[in-house]
Amino acid sequence: MVIAKEKILVDCISRGAQVTPLREQVLDIVLQLDGVIKAYTVLAQMQRVSQNVVAPPTAYRALDFWADLGVLHKIPAVNGYILCHHAQHECNHHCNDVHEHNSSFILVCTECGAVDEQSLNQEWAALRTGVERSGFSLKEEHVVLTGVCAKCQHHLDLD
Repeated sequence: MVIAKEKILVDCISRGAQVTPLREQVLDIVLQLDGVIKAYTVLAQMQRVSQNVVAPPTAYRALDFWADLGVLHKIPAVNGYILCHHAQHECNHHCNDVHEHNSSFILVCTECGAVDEQSLNQEWAALRTGVERSGFSLKEEHVVLTGVCAKCQHHLDLD
């Protein structure tokens, strides 16, 4: 988590983004969470450490800040956010396509809430080509697929 946080903060500063203490607090929270990140989960954790009441818009604004920077993906289909897997590693030759950071298939387990982000370049290229031919302009390039992860399938098979 420390390496990911340092990388994220350095990237934000290099892009001229202002990381306030509140935004950093939200980053600390989301880096500790797995799966789909719900605003009210973040809000509850913020309120635990705050001496003042924290209003819901405060959490949403901070989460949207991180989403605007690409650290989080805002996924309306699951009413939450997920941590971009690129925020957790040092990108190099395998992440040189501009679409690599903006295009993903997001797999969400309906049993445990686990999330797996897949950047499938060939598949996205084919999808993008088909969309462009139709004259449609994509706003976001995220496809959310729900199902049951391997771990939960194993547990369900045992039942």
